[in-house]
Amino acid sequence: MTKQEFWKSFEQHMPALEELITGQTGDYAAYDALSDDLRAFNQLLVPEITMDTENRFVLLISCDGCRQGSPAVEELTDNIGAYPNWKIVKYRQPGPMKFIPLKGQKVYRKDILISWEITSDGQYNLTFHLKWYLKNNQTQQTGAVLHLGHTIGEYDAMTRIHNVQFKSRGIFGSRNGLKTLDDLKADMDDRQVP
Repeated sequence: MTKQEFWKSFEQHMPALEELITGQTGDYAAYDALSDDLRAFNQLLVPEITMDTENRFVLLISCDGCRQGSPAVEELTDNIGAYPNWKIVKYRQPGPMKFIPLKGQKVYRKDILISWEITSDGQYNLTFHLKWYLKNNQTQQTGAVLHLGHTIGEYDAMTRIHNVQFKSRGIFGSRNGLKTLDDLKADMDDRQVP
């Protein structure tokens, strides 16, 4: 599917998407079609739809944190026309969540502490220190990385994080020397290239 074909299809689905977002319908057919069209453009892309605080509909084009999908996000969102009452956003934007539900579990933000080192080229090597962490638990690892993306934004998570590793903090593990995700965001903001 070409870029032009995707946006033409989006225009056709806009009324049904608006009804879904506002709760006028529970029919996900338009969203499913939008998802299929986006994958036809590039298999790494996923759509998210919502409303913003100004009551505009929002279509967010994400590559789900996969760096290889970033060029496709840029290409698809570059020089597009305006859509009445819609805002097109590339990448997930910062917006911390209390917990992230995954596979029947809740991964709580408060259970995540981190430490980091800065590489010679200014990227971050992160170590997640997770409360209750069981070695190689994919749900906890995925939840921690999603919390990272929701704290610093998807684009920064892809472009400024070099490596991540995971350690258990134990039930009564010390917090000495460990930081929060908000501390990381503040440090990244301080180191932002002008």
